[in-house]
Formats: sequence, structure tokens, C-alpha cells
Amino acid sequence: MTGWQRFFLLVVFCVATLIFWPQYDNAGLTFLGMFFLLWTCIIILFSILINLFAIYKIEFLHRLLSLLLLLAMVACLLVYFPLPGEETPLTRIQNNQWPTVSDVQKGIKRLTFNFDFVHRNANNDDNYINQKFEKAVGATKDIKKTIQKKQETIEELVVELEDEK
Repeated sequence: MTGWQRFFLLVVFCVATLIFWPQYDNAGLTFLGMFFLLWTCIIILFSILINLFAIYKIEFLHRLLSLLLLLAMVACLLVYFPLPGEETPLTRIQNNQWPTVSDVQKGIKRLTFNFDFVHRNANNDDNYINQKFEKAVGATKDIKKTIQKKQETIEELVVELEDEK
């Protein structure tokens, strides 16, 4: 296994963790960033040592060490990834709280972007729907104020006319 393959598996493990346990907060994202940085350095060091000592020539040992590295990576993610309530994925698995289909769907939804780059442009009025709604709300408030002022003036006129009789 090459260093690039290990790095790709690191990315897969990080994304899978975010998808299977979407209840993370900012601490989880910070942990994952530091985890990614640390394990990238470990993968680089591991690859240098494998090549330095020519362990890649002994295929069985190379595969065994690569497998141990990947298992250590997954174990660190499961043991230390912070979830709310001071839980980790490992404690949830030990309590038989496996990720459900709704958790996976929520995790995928948290990782996707809601942009339609093909149909959006600056000249399209669909991009400004919320702004038009806010303008309409402001206009209705202005109209209500003018109506209220007109009603007050009408009431004053009615009171004056009643006083004249």
C-alpha cells in the first residue's frame, strides 16, 4: 500500500465518521481537523520509514504494518471523536446504539451544499426571493402606518362633526 492510498483511506475514514455520527458540534470538527493533520504526518513518516528500511520488499510485513496503521487510525477515531454528552462512537457502539438510516441521511445532508451553480446567475430574479419578501414586508408595514394615520384623521373629523351638531 502506498502513502497515497493510506492518505485516501484517511479521508474516507474521516468522511465516514462525519456521515455515521452527524451529532457532532464544533469540538468534533476541531478534533477531526487535528486528527487529519496528525495522521497525515504519521502517514508521511510511516511511508518514509517503510522505504528507508526497505520493508516494502517483504510483502507480508508491509501489508501487516499497513493494516495495523489503518486499524489504529479507525480505533483513534472511534475512541476519541467527541459527541454531545461526553460520548464517543465507541461508547455508542458498546451500548448497541448503531448508526441508523436517518443518521446516515442527516450526515450526508450536513456534508452537501445546497447550491445550483448551473441555474444561478446575477441576473436571475429567483436568487432574490428573500430580498423581495423582506421588501414586501417593509412595504406592508408602511401601508399599515398610512392607513392608521388616515383612520385617525377620519375619526378626528367625525368627532368634530358630532361636536358641531
